[in-house]
Amino acid sequence: MIRFILHIGIATLFATLQACNNGQKTTSQPADSATAGQTQPNPAVDYAAEPITGRLASLGLTRDSHWRGISLGDDFSSVKTTEKGEAFENDARHVGYTVEFPSLESMDVLYYQQNGKVSTITVDLFLNNRVSVDGYSKELTTYFTARYGAARLSNGSTNWNGPTGEQVSLRDVSKGKDFGLKITIAPAGQTPVSARR
Repeated sequence: MIRFILHIGIATLFATLQACNNGQKTTSQPADSATAGQTQPNPAVDYAAEPITGRLASLGLTRDSHWRGISLGDDFSSVKTTEKGEAFENDARHVGYTVEFPSLESMDVLYYQQNGKVSTITVDLFLNNRVSVDGYSKELTTYFTARYGAARLSNGSTNWNGPTGEQVSLRDVSKGKDFGLKITIAPAGQTPVSARR
């Protein structure tokens, strides 16, 4: 029980520090090549109230990128300097990273590229049970809805359209005793990269 409370306390502290750091950034930066790929804020969303819980912070979500500090349109070479996970595959078309969680759960993140820019991000969350799937799903749905607006359901996925033409998809891919979620972030209208599972 003490370990659980300690984990919650650390996650809360991390989320609070991240919120403080994000609050100190200025928003009147000139557009240049370093910020061109970053997501643009949705004027209808109060980003200060955007819910980044301890669970979402453990995924590495930020308020100023699509996933873990990386956005569609970023230089593909920046992925290797930004991503802190363990690389498990790397070729000219994509690079994949694994992130392990203390609960014996994990996440695989694949960053695809086209013309030297990040073109699609796919995330596979490998979870322990239905309770974990439901918890992550609920928190990710709340996060994406606060960030991108109302969701729509389509073919078993929950989808959001972002302000810069991106489409975010969340799907429960649990089968039998294998529990998980798949998240895809891609330009609207693009056929998502085929799922690895």
